Amino acid sequence: MKNNLNLDNIKVVIFDFDGTLAIHKDKDFVKHRNESEDKRLSYYSKAYQNPDKFYEEIEPCDKSEILYNLIEKLRNKNIKMYCLSGMKYSFHFRAKQDFINKKYGNDIDLVSVGNQQLKLDGIKIIASVNNCNLDEILFIEDLEDTVSYLKGNGVNVLNVKEIK
Repeated sequence: MKNNLNLDNIKVVIFDFDGTLAIHKDKDFVKHRNESEDKRLSYYSKAYQNPDKFYEEIEPCDKSEILYNLIEKLRNKNIKMYCLSGMKYSFHFRAKQDFINKKYGNDIDLVSVGNQQLKLDGIKIIASVNNCNLDEILFIEDLEDTVSYLKGNGVNVLNVKEIK
């Protein structure tokens, strides 16, 4: 990793979903799904009805090879892993968990918060659940605004682009 973060002090790693674990083939997927009410409703309906194939056929995504390799290292160190996704609706929750399970394995728990700012609270809850401090958690995110916000609040956070 670029900044030589020592994983020996890390008990929990949390990944963002969109743009981090799930690399969308349509880089403007948010814009396209929100072009009209019909498209937005159809997007969430399809995710809810087809969780097992949503991120393969309907909203195609690839896994990150770099994060896949990191996840293997984390498993070897018995570091607990989560995916914390900001989600306006939970209709695609099962589709996200299915993608994670298929592409990365069944040991990454998906949790969600209503927006990016609530990720700080989500991280604090995960810290409490795992009986650890914020400095024992590493969060990996793709949105620079969220990275800056979390860093400003004492979270060990890396932009996914910083990981080699």
